[in-house]
Amino acid sequence: MKYAEVSGALVALRSLERLKRVDAMVFDCDGVLIDVRGSYDRAIVESVRTLLERSMGVEVPESSLDISVVYRLRNTGGFNNDVDAAWVMLLWLFSGSEVKLARELGEVLESALSRTEDPVELLRTVETEVRRHRSHARRLARFNPIPIEDAIKSVTGDRRMHVSKEMLEEVLESEARDKGIGEEYELFKRFIGTGRVYGKDLLETVFDDLYFGPTVVREVFGRGPYFELGEGLFLNEAPLVDRATLLKLKERLGIKGLGIVTGRERYTTVRVLSAVMDFFQDNACVFLSDESRSGLGEVVSKPSPYGLIKSTSALGDVGEVLYIGNSAEDFYMCKYAESYGIGPLFAGVVGLSEDPESAAREFIELGADIVVDDVEGLVRLMEAVRAPSSGNPS
Repeated sequence: MKYAEVSGALVALRSLERLKRVDAMVFDCDGVLIDVRGSYDRAIVESVRTLLERSMGVEVPESSLDISVVYRLRNTGGFNNDVDAAWVMLLWLFSGSEVKLARELGEVLESALSRTEDPVELLRTVETEVRRHRSHARRLARFNPIPIEDAIKSVTGDRRMHVSKEMLEEVLESEARDKGIGEEYELFKRFIGTGRVYGKDLLETVFDDLYFGPTVVREVFGRGPYFELGEGLFLNEAPLVDRATLLKLKERLGIKGLGIVTGRERYTTVRVLSAVMDFFQDNACVFLSDESRSGLGEVVSKPSPYGLIKSTSALGDVGEVLYIGNSAEDFYMCKYAESYGIGPLFAGVVGLSEDPESAAREFIELGADIVVDDVEGLVRLMEAVRAPSSGNPS
């Protein structure tokens, strides 16, 4: 597929004419409208660190908590929810842990899980028992898991495809069994929780208490906190768009409707974007975390096209729709929506990626219609493509 460089962005040549007709836009939030590097990204790393260190009685080296592993998982298109990324990262590290440590923990977990499933009591029991049975002082542990790229490739081969957490978990389970810690691996999986219920599954509970903090977690879930883990990492979030940028989209470029489809919940999204939320059509804003907890379950999560179908339907009588996201699951969501009669254009935002050039190449390989740094760059692009000249092919 050939691309043209237009005002600093890349546009697929086949999409130029459609882009000129765009009159509605639907946005992802994280990495597009909101900077989450100090919130969700940190919540993944800190929840993994907290559970490994407190359960094993060791220190986890910083090199084992490389956020690039999370970005690689997101690039597969199957990790829109960051708790899923933390879950796989925990199992990935456990499968590569020292055999002696894994077996010592396995003995403790077997006993603890037979007595309680309450997340607070479970972690406290395990932490106490590990400390009691550990003959040596707390030390830096060594983790040597299979490279995450190899784990992914064992699922995908040489294909580009959507990878789920279940697919990767099968690979990690096999690795643990080959290492002789298969039973311990299964116990550890039960320990961190295989579900997504706050107050029941340990990882979900730790993650949410880290991200929301004590006050907001009660607003969102009606209970908690279960763990005292700070004031809430979401307080580190900042908007990536301002009123002037969105005003250009609406007035100068004639965008009829703006919507949101995000894996987040409404409460913190509105708090962070309070200065600009009035630009978005309320019934075209879909918060998949809320939808999931309302009884619809994980079936609505990206890359399911559920949210995109709901948002575009609410936008009403519009022509071409552009969805703006920053990860592979956003792209796949748009592709899966085609079978429902919705064929939105897709813009991949790469400005806050760990490696923007690599992220741009990933989107080009997928076949994104647009690759752009940020929303301001998108505005410049829209202004340019609606002018007489739209750049030179590259």
